[in-house]
Amino acid sequence: MSFFRALRQGKLDNFVSLFPVESQLRLLVEHGLDGWFCALWVSIEDGHEVARRLGFPAEATETCDFQKAMRSYDAASSEQRVWITSHAPGWSHVLVLAGGQESSAEALSRYGRRAFEISYIGAIEELDEPVYTHDGEYRSIEDEEEYRAHGEDLTSDHSLSDAEILDQFLIILGRITGRFLDRAWISSQGLLCVMPPPQ
Repeated sequence: MSFFRALRQGKLDNFVSLFPVESQLRLLVEHGLDGWFCALWVSIEDGHEVARRLGFPAEATETCDFQKAMRSYDAASSEQRVWITSHAPGWSHVLVLAGGQESSAEALSRYGRRAFEISYIGAIEELDEPVYTHDGEYRSIEDEEEYRAHGEDLTSDHSLSDAEILDQFLIILGRITGRFLDRAWISSQGLLCVMPPPQ
């Protein structure tokens, strides 16, 4: 049984472990990210390198805060826009602001890197199982002993909504990468990248 299914069916044991100071889901709701949330965690510390791997030219990036980045937030737009921030030592976080139809995890994980991706559409309560990619190959978090252990202590039951499961996934990714989403992330500076139109 996959971790995703086990979490839905309430078959995980409940043990005390590391948890964020506040609900990850509540943080998303408070900052307008609960309707549509698409993000990647990538084991590359340099945000400019992340932007380069995603195909954004240097002239199409600018440093800005979360509030300015969110002015570009549009789930319906096909224009690729992301906000890249420092996440934890060795990690960057990519918040997809628009144009998130195609996964970028493969490109980000090449040359021995790791990338985790979450996609959630709150309006229709649709949550995809997190994508784990290592060195350009898609893998399953549940097949990796090191990652599976990060979710085995979470409280769960069969009545969890997709939004609540999203909260659990964000806890797991926070444990794996060494940092949960927090208010320091919301108040940080990052790289706003906008794909220019084709010539």
